[in-house]
Amino acid sequence: MTARVALVAVVGLALGAAAAEPPTPIGPCGPVARPYDVVEVVASDLHRLGGTPLARLGLLAFRDGKPTSIPFQVDEKRGRKIALPGGAEPTIDDKPDVLDAEDLLVFAPCDAGDAADAARVDAAAPDATWREIRLDDPVAGKNAFVYLVVSDHPPVTTRRYVDYDPGTDLVSSGRYRIGLVNALPNYFALIGETGVGPNLIDGLRLRAEATLRADLAHWKLNEQQGQHELIAWKTGPVRVIRRSRHHVVIGLGIRLTAGVANTFFGPQSVYGPGSLKLPFSPGVLFRDISAFGGVDARDLRGWRYFATGTPPKGLSIDGHMDDAEKAFRSTGDWFVLAHHDEALLFVTRMSENLRRTISLALLYRDDAERPNPPEEVPGTVPLVGYEGRGIEKLPGGRYTFALRIYALPGYRPGDERHVLAEIDAPVKTTVTADGVSGPAPRADARPAPR
Repeated sequence: MTARVALVAVVGLALGAAAAEPPTPIGPCGPVARPYDVVEVVASDLHRLGGTPLARLGLLAFRDGKPTSIPFQVDEKRGRKIALPGGAEPTIDDKPDVLDAEDLLVFAPCDAGDAADAARVDAAAPDATWREIRLDDPVAGKNAFVYLVVSDHPPVTTRRYVDYDPGTDLVSSGRYRIGLVNALPNYFALIGETGVGPNLIDGLRLRAEATLRADLAHWKLNEQQGQHELIAWKTGPVRVIRRSRHHVVIGLGIRLTAGVANTFFGPQSVYGPGSLKLPFSPGVLFRDISAFGGVDARDLRGWRYFATGTPPKGLSIDGHMDDAEKAFRSTGDWFVLAHHDEALLFVTRMSENLRRTISLALLYRDDAERPNPPEEVPGTVPLVGYEGRGIEKLPGGRYTFALRIYALPGYRPGDERHVLAEIDAPVKTTVTADGVSGPAPRADARPAPR
């Protein structure tokens, strides 16, 4: 009993140390140099590990022949939804803390290492069951490996790339911090060698105009007229997931619901997928609908704006619209805000059926004298984002879209091309070997359904 109490105390101290470990920047990368990505391996692909307690899992990578414990998390799923245990409306897995067939093993491909033979894995994880997971990068043409270990004493690490404080609704990583109020961002700072930089944004701008047929009514809506609330979250060492609900009532009994959004915060990126289901075309009721979504920055004088159609050196942000800025027009789906060697890349992708109908243009306004209320800091230096027209032409159906934001340290103009290529060609994962080192671990797992 004394030994058991001592063991519990040690485990408690280890867990406390892990919780207190601040987020660290990711890297240096191994053979697959993708610091902006995370990969998901469905548990049913892990070959007969269903029912394994999550506390018995560890993840190893080999660099220069030496094994290293790397951060990972298991995002449990209940049906199609990721289980988020925190918040006012948590989702709890039906079999929590146990690996089920639909659960996701999540880790950073940047952490993967070299292939190791069975003898090396056995030596690094004695008395364990293990799986070799191969990663293939179709852009760089390289591969890397990690080793999932099942043991009574799995390898552990206190290193983490992200953290979340639900009390202040603040997401932190080794590269950025994002703060939110009423589930909308109002604080974004980059983290560099000199520490945390200034707040770069005044807030998110979501604006729409709609006119009923026969000009019966016309509305102008902004983000503050909606109701936005955080409802659930999960914090892991590799990514933070927030779930929020959004809707707006525009009058005449018309209620627009954007539904529930899941946002994923990784080591150097933010990913916000979305979907829209229309029971019928908005054109039945509306003559025209236009909207824009963007970020109103906090005086980024000295920064530059790059996108398809800008001059080679980009547009200079100085609070004044010069001739090049006034003439700028682009229908691209990405843009970059850059300052010296740091940059932010914004990318929006839409499903083919959405892209065919909506005319999506880049929005750029660099004007310190032109306010865009409601805002805390008057002026748009700059306002950047996307503007969509022809929304009323959408037929009934289901549409998908996604916004991605990347922090690009060491940026040089043109670096975004490689990241854009990686979006279209994600890393592929394959379980390529099974092994057992020493005596097989206790059989408390049932086979995962295939």
